[in-house]
Amino acid sequence: MRVEDNKRQGSFGYWQNQFIHQNMLTIGYTAWNGFLTVGRGMAVCDVSLPVNTPVNWQVDTIPHYLQFITELSVTDYLRRLELEPSAISNLLQIIATYNPTQEIIILLTGDGQIEIDLLQRLAIPPVDCYDQVRQCWAEFQLYNTSQMRRQ
Repeated sequence: MRVEDNKRQGSFGYWQNQFIHQNMLTIGYTAWNGFLTVGRGMAVCDVSLPVNTPVNWQVDTIPHYLQFITELSVTDYLRRLELEPSAISNLLQIIATYNPTQEIIILLTGDGQIEIDLLQRLAIPPVDCYDQVRQCWAEFQLYNTSQMRRQ
């Protein structure tokens, strides 16, 4: 049975899949940077979807807050979201065994929904997302520095 599309989803899928696709570089960057900094955990993203407004996922930028939650903080975070203890236990097992170089665990909240995904077989692994985002920052830094020198 096909789920009816709503205005936020557009056609061909849930908003979560569209959001992940649109923001894969920053999600991958956050996941790898978090792993490098504090170890295992998961990316968490609170998405502010527009109310009663269609989203064109090809061009619209959706406001969101993306962070990395450490493995030690996951239980408390998920309890605040009122997830069932069995779901928390299952997720902790996944966090303990996922491959952070090739996979991302992401929790998305938005539109009154919570979705947790283990992203696998990624077109761009987290390490490459991290490198690409860092390179973009370096390019902007070079641009800003050269602009300041001209003044």
